[in-house]
Amino acid sequence: MLYIYLLKIDADRRNLLNISSENGDISVTSKICTNIQSAENCKEFSETIRQISNYNNVDNSSAQQPQPPQEAPEAFFKWFAGIVDGDGNFDLRNINNKLVLKAIRIKLHDRDVRILTYIQNTLHMGRIRADKNKPHSMWIVSTKEEMLFLINELNGLIRLKVDSFKKSCEYLNVEYVEANYNISENDPYLAGLVDTDGTIVYNYAGNRIECNLEFENNKYTSKLNLDNVIPHYKPSVAFRESHKSITFKYQTVKGMVFLYDYFMKNRLYSDFKFYRISKIKRFIEVRDYNNEPKNSIEFKIYSDFILDWIQYRNPLWHKVPFVSKIR
Repeated sequence: MLYIYLLKIDADRRNLLNISSENGDISVTSKICTNIQSAENCKEFSETIRQISNYNNVDNSSAQQPQPPQEAPEAFFKWFAGIVDGDGNFDLRNINNKLVLKAIRIKLHDRDVRILTYIQNTLHMGRIRADKNKPHSMWIVSTKEEMLFLINELNGLIRLKVDSFKKSCEYLNVEYVEANYNISENDPYLAGLVDTDGTIVYNYAGNRIECNLEFENNKYTSKLNLDNVIPHYKPSVAFRESHKSITFKYQTVKGMVFLYDYFMKNRLYSDFKFYRISKIKRFIEVRDYNNEPKNSIEFKIYSDFILDWIQYRNPLWHKVPFVSKIR
């Protein structure tokens, strides 16, 4: 059944994966050999899902050379750089007075685990571990060959995790390339940042949907120029001395349609955030109904929309202060 299902997806059979299970005998012919394994071998994390790239599947006794992972599109790595700058980690450790890169990790809330599976399925490498005690999961790459591949692909794209990325480059003998901080139009990098560190919120007082980013204010974040990423929509930039942070806010009514257009071209893989973005067009149609009488059909359409928007995958929706005003 699995073979028939995949065959329907790819009639030419060019992109089918070779899926092996330690607990079963499912096998599908593939151009790229990928194994999926399940294990419970970590104290902090329980179930582990691995995809082992061709680096790990080569018979060392043969003359065959390891092939790099399946080539991902350039846009993917721009988005991926935003993910790494947001919630990525280069696990550098001092071993025998030498700095060693042990792993590259991305840790996210389980609500956004689809981001990790998308990365794993695109790169065909790494393993995902679910935390036993907290609602978090982590994607991990730890072989030197795979880390070298990622460092080379990310070189010239990392803008915030620069210090640890530079050290990782040094460990792997890769010449560091500085990224351009003037992010270009429709660059997917912003989508990666929003997928991890961004928020999509409803501003009740302003009756608008906003996209906000907040980072620690340092020499790297202060260089970020997002003015050109979303055509016709520049974010407001502010510094919060009390939090020692810098914020980028897309928060105008007229700009909502441009926000929508950007994320339709550069989709979010956080289902929670993408759902909120996808509702912007409908919101523009009904937002003026908030001025109608509370017992009118117009206000009911408006309030139903807002309640649906705020409730989606949000277990704390009932604690949002403005909810009582529109129910």
